[in-house]
Amino acid sequence: MTLDNFNLSDREKKILTSYIENDSFPHTLLIDGANIESRTEFAKFVANAILCQSAGADKPCGKCSACIKCAADSNPDLKQFGEEKESYTFKVETSREIRKDAFVIPNDSDRKVYIIKEAQNMNDASENALLKILEEPPHFDYFIMTCSSKNAMLETVLSRSAVISMGDAEESFSPEALQLSDSIMSALCENNELKIVEALSPLASEKQLFEECMSCLGAMFTEALKYKKAKMCSKEFESEAHSICAKLSQTKIYSVINMLSALKEKFKQNANYNLLLTNTAVALKGAVNG
Repeated sequence: MTLDNFNLSDREKKILTSYIENDSFPHTLLIDGANIESRTEFAKFVANAILCQSAGADKPCGKCSACIKCAADSNPDLKQFGEEKESYTFKVETSREIRKDAFVIPNDSDRKVYIIKEAQNMNDASENALLKILEEPPHFDYFIMTCSSKNAMLETVLSRSAVISMGDAEESFSPEALQLSDSIMSALCENNELKIVEALSPLASEKQLFEECMSCLGAMFTEALKYKKAKMCSKEFESEAHSICAKLSQTKIYSVINMLSALKEKFKQNANYNLLLTNTAVALKGAVNG
């Protein structure tokens, strides 16, 4: 497996290639974008590259003992925390466990890697507990965090992380998509299935707007998640973020974000559009209800 197996921009590939070729990785790396499975797979790839014992620049080599153990999920110097799911409780005790273990020297090599999955599920206490080790990590420790969006993380953690974004570049939205998305967002916040169906109805004759609206809604709810956690969000969706936060919990906001991503994927797979549109209202209401 190489970097070409992942959906990365040329800029991100260049950065990762530099890390690998120079065998010089940031001690804290934050991976955002794409879907949960892709983020986790990429985090494991980078962790493998950090631990690879090959003297060459082609890492991970897939042949050394470190690579073989990583492939078998049995490398004692690769620790994984968190869950591959859209929402769960990342307890402050877990952050403290990581912090304590971080001072234990590696087993097989001169490095240790910690993968923290879906780090946006950490509450402020968990992030702040982890921050203490991110600020001054032992020289042999490397931390790789995955999250749906870097905007969901506290600024204090973000400022200490190198960020690699997967997926497409940031989108701009048409006036039509913005207007439709705003109507759908309002209906979701009211948790009214009839209004959700009515808000989605213009998409029946505007198939080309479906994916754009799902992306636009994703941007709105991501900004809401950022505001929910750190009282910060972009000016573009500030009013929408406030409206969402007034009605929905952090867990429900994240559930909606993941459902929107799943709906986009189904659209790209050329699913039956009429059936997809019918199921969209039910799926989004289900996400709001948690």
